[in-house]
Amino acid sequence: MPRNTVIRLTLALVLLFTLPSYAISTEEEIQLGAQAAQQFEAQHGVVTDTALNERINRIGHRLLQNAERKNLPWRFRIINVDQFNAAAFPGGFIYATRGLMNGLNDEELAFVIGHEIGHVDKRHSIKQLESAQLRRLGLIAIAAGATRGNVNDGVGTLVQLTDAVIGSQRSQGDESESDRYGMQLMAAGNYDPAFALGALRKLSQASGGGTPGFLNTLLGSHPLPQDRLNQGAALVTSVPFNPTPLPPVNSRADTTRPFFESATSALGLTLHLMGHDESPQLNSEARRLAANPALSSPYQVIRVSGPAEDGLIGLESQLLRKTELSQPGRDFGAAVVENVQGEVEAYVVLRKGQKS
Repeated sequence: MPRNTVIRLTLALVLLFTLPSYAISTEEEIQLGAQAAQQFEAQHGVVTDTALNERINRIGHRLLQNAERKNLPWRFRIINVDQFNAAAFPGGFIYATRGLMNGLNDEELAFVIGHEIGHVDKRHSIKQLESAQLRRLGLIAIAAGATRGNVNDGVGTLVQLTDAVIGSQRSQGDESESDRYGMQLMAAGNYDPAFALGALRKLSQASGGGTPGFLNTLLGSHPLPQDRLNQGAALVTSVPFNPTPLPPVNSRADTTRPFFESATSALGLTLHLMGHDESPQLNSEARRLAANPALSSPYQVIRVSGPAEDGLIGLESQLLRKTELSQPGRDFGAAVVENVQGEVEAYVVLRKGQKS
């Protein structure tokens, strides 16, 4: 290679690694997001149903009370798409599909919207664009040095394709950060973060693990939803949440072990959100064991206890860490009682083995 060409390439490489990244201002971010939102709406159509729009705005603005970037012109809209999905564009433009709105309850929808708010609050797309701008400048510099200052159409196409690849999907780290952030917004808005597991489970079932029709969305990148469900169970236990605790109880005789009916129902819901199936037969077995702990059982039994003032969340935090519950698809029964020490105690009964 001629000496002059080597010098030009060397200078170009130095330029690549010394160029400052192009910082996108908040004003530019909003302009970029608005342009993307306009194109997105034109492509998919917007749902104008009043009740659905009131619902997404009610949930969205409740979550925004604890968001980091309150100065953005946040907007929540519904696109006319049947599949379960959601999207966020820079500047605070948040979208849910019609299918998602009809398929999730408010608590589950709160997780999805909180997740998308997280992408904007953490500037995930903008950071990608800033990084892509640096790489683009570097590629042009190298190309210009190698071709004596003439960047041909082929190199230009290569730059465009590189930008498209860099910006097409969010990273696994970004998705995990937004999952955690969405749960934190849920808890701050008095939505139980455990419902995030229900949302992820429904998304997993609806997607079939496949690639969605449009990218840079909730289902647009790895990890796949089922992987995120497994991670979500661990995340839920790390998010501070203070629901109304179970009432303090006084120590009683073993023959009068009272059942906490509402807590039992709530625990069953949490296990269902984790992807397990409630069985009346196993519920009866759990109550039988809770009433008399000395009895044996032909089923697999998980037993956890904690102070009454910690409420159900204290028991759930222990159960969510149990490996027996980490994979969905188990038949279960549950019961929550007061034990002789005045603590609350949960019994979860599982059929032995995983359902196929």
